[in-house]
Amino acid sequence: MDIQSSESERKRARHLHAVLLFNLVVNHIFLFLMALTLLNQSSMFMILVTIVSLALLTYILIRAKQALKRESSWYVCCHWQFAAKRARLFLFLFIALGTLSATLFYGGHAMGMKAVATWALTGGFGLLPFMVAVLGLIVIEFDAEHQSKTGKVPTGAIAYYPPPKESS
Repeated sequence: MDIQSSESERKRARHLHAVLLFNLVVNHIFLFLMALTLLNQSSMFMILVTIVSLALLTYILIRAKQALKRESSWYVCCHWQFAAKRARLFLFLFIALGTLSATLFYGGHAMGMKAVATWALTGGFGLLPFMVAVLGLIVIEFDAEHQSKTGKVPTGAIAYYPPPKESS
């Protein structure tokens, strides 16, 4: 749905989409792969990816909650609430599949499984579904950011955060 919005509203509406995209693309693709290659040397890089991700997701959720009270533009608030909804979904996947991956990785070693079997279970049941979800969210968020640039609001966002009733 096309919405009449100013250039400053469009710029503000893009902000949380851009933060979430940064988290997904830069943090969970590039930095995660770097941390994965350096895992044998130190797990500090993997911990750093986790901390950066949690900080960015917390920022998105806090800013979206503040927008409900402070933001005067429904257009901006709607985009921010939709970005926060996706951030919550991503946070749930991050915690659930991260816990599963850690359990499989450390549990496999504790049960005496070979390293190859442990990595296969960890990658197949924990990391692969997570990376597929990340790629799906990247596509969806790029579309949402584009819509915020062009003054559009997705139908799902309107259903999730309906416009205020006009008093006549």
